[in-house]
Amino acid sequence: MVPAGQAEAYRGGFTRKNFNQPVAYPKAPKTCNRTLHGEAGRTYELQIQNPHGVYPFVCHLNFTATGGLYGDIVQLNLAKFSIGKFVENYHDVKQHGECTEGFMTISEQGLPNLDGRWCGTASGYTIYYSETKSVNVTLRLDKQPPASGSVSNGFEFRLIYKFLRHSDAKLRNDNRIWNGDLVPGSYCNRNFYDCDKRTCRIRSPNYPGIYPRNLTCKYYINHRAPPSGLHAMIVLRQPDGHKLNMKEQATHHEANNRILR
Repeated sequence: MVPAGQAEAYRGGFTRKNFNQPVAYPKAPKTCNRTLHGEAGRTYELQIQNPHGVYPFVCHLNFTATGGLYGDIVQLNLAKFSIGKFVENYHDVKQHGECTEGFMTISEQGLPNLDGRWCGTASGYTIYYSETKSVNVTLRLDKQPPASGSVSNGFEFRLIYKFLRHSDAKLRNDNRIWNGDLVPGSYCNRNFYDCDKRTCRIRSPNYPGIYPRNLTCKYYINHRAPPSGLHAMIVLRQPDGHKLNMKEQATHHEANNRILR
């Protein structure tokens, strides 16, 4: 047990070793501004709070898999997430909405910075799988949000994380399937060719988890010179179990339906 008023213990994280020393409260929680490692396959958890009401509140977290027994990629599960709010842009359909009052960003070592932001309250599938060995997560609150529902101060962040070996990420690393060549300098643009000789699969970045915000991926599918007298035909298919609902502007006869694309 941790003596009341001294420090909180975080699984897989950091505890105060000398409970006889007085606690000097920092501007950010002890779990902020840290690099976290762990053993491959183990589950760790942390929770971020802003107990002192300091704004703007900024918290940096780095998760790094160092290889071998300590994993190759990072899995982040946003178990509880409520930060800032998303405001739709109803005046210009060509412009996206924006995050106000607070947001979270995720960036990865060696990949372009997208400046994409998460905000609002999360629901549904919220697991992120890294493409690289190192992930940076930044939380920012610009002002104290109003309380809502079970969230007493309008801010909630609880993260469950793991470090995985490539061999354990079976959906990510199936040697029987080819995911194309990454276009140099891009985050997710890929070139596909010779798909008549191997199984090619287009997948979203950070598959099978959620993908980064503010991101556009281009997939270039080509067939090299076909045999004499023949012409190339490129076929795209998607099994029913993998189809997604893409929300589009509804027409008068599809007022209550989403269109499959």
